[in-house]
Order: sequence, then structure tokens, then C-alpha cells
Amino acid sequence: MSIELRHPMSSLVIGTISAAFFFWLAAVSFMTGTHPVATFGTALCFGVLGLMALPMVADYFFARHQVSEDSIDFGRRFGGRGVMRWSDVRRIRFSPTMKWFVLEDVSRRKARIATSLIGLPDFARIALAQAAPDALDPKTRRLLSEASLGRRPRVWL
Repeated sequence: MSIELRHPMSSLVIGTISAAFFFWLAAVSFMTGTHPVATFGTALCFGVLGLMALPMVADYFFARHQVSEDSIDFGRRFGGRGVMRWSDVRRIRFSPTMKWFVLEDVSRRKARIATSLIGLPDFARIALAQAAPDALDPKTRRLLSEASLGRRPRVWL
């Protein structure tokens, strides 16, 4: 049995609309400004904000994972894939700032599983069953247990 983890369509919509909005503001600012330095600076700031929304779009397309009882086939934000066998996972921890679970294998490769992914409860159940008991710290074990019941880690606090 294999389970797909993927971002919801809302991630693509929010990322695309945010990027388009800030790029549009950058263009309007650049075209309508009267003071050259202020116009360039404002347009640059809006352009940077638009670029900051693009990783959300990239995640939607590339950060898709296949989880089975034997392994996890994971995708990375900017392309590239990897496979990690559960028997090779040496550590699973939760990153509170990024809101994802980080799996690390014996060769120090990392897979990042966002808490917003569709299929997270199934991932949590498999991770709890297949990962070595000493790979999980108490906090991560508690968060995975809650996620397996459908209660995702809190995003805003």
C-alpha cells in the first residue's frame, strides 16, 4: 500500500495570486512613479515579495511524496527526488519554525514533510509504526500521534 502526500490546491492558488499581485504592484509602481530612486526601490521591494511567494507554487508541484510500509519516496521543493527506507531513518524531528517534519537517514539525507500536506495522518501512522523508537524525541512522537488522529500541529503558535 502506498500513500501520496501532496499540497492542497489552495497552496497553488494562494502562491500564484500572491506572486501575481506583488509582481503587478511592482510593474504599476515602476510605470507610474515620478521620483526615480523611490520608484525603483518600491518596485524592487514589491518584486522581492512576489519572488517570496514562488516557493509555495514550487512546493505544490515538486514536494509530493509516496509513503509505503518500506520507504518514503520524497520530492524536494525545487526538484529532485530521493528514496529513504524506514530502516535507514535515524532521526525524525519537528521544526516549529518551518512547520514540517524532518526525516534524516544514516547518510544524512533529509526529507521534509510539511504539516499542511493532504495525507498527513497516514504518514504519521506509518512513521510511528516503521521508524525506530529511538529516532523520535518525545515532542515529535506526541505530534505524530496527534497527527495520526487528524489533529495537525498548530501553525500560528
